[in-house]
Amino acid sequence: MRDIEGDYQAAYLAEYEAYARGGLTEAAARVAQILRDRFGYEVDDDQEPGGEVVQEPAVPETTAAARPPEAAVEPKPPAKKTTPPRKAAAKKTTASGKD
Repeated sequence: MRDIEGDYQAAYLAEYEAYARGGLTEAAARVAQILRDRFGYEVDDDQEPGGEVVQEPAVPETTAAARPPEAAVEPKPPAKKTTPPRKAAAKKTTASGKD
């Protein structure tokens, strides 16, 4: 038979872990309170429920400036040179009246 309470607890634990990883401390604290009150499960702020110590990801130090987000897009193609259309020379008619 299915353990519904166990499924609820697992869902709350997954929700807590997601909030904790995302830095949503207030939401994580609310879920931790539910886990304590309803299931008697203590969530340690330094550890995830699996027992692993949570560490903030290290940000690599660089001296190079980050490229602006516009640089991530392919550059525009070069503009085509447009020249004004030439006026065609008027045809000269030789209407001299002589036959």
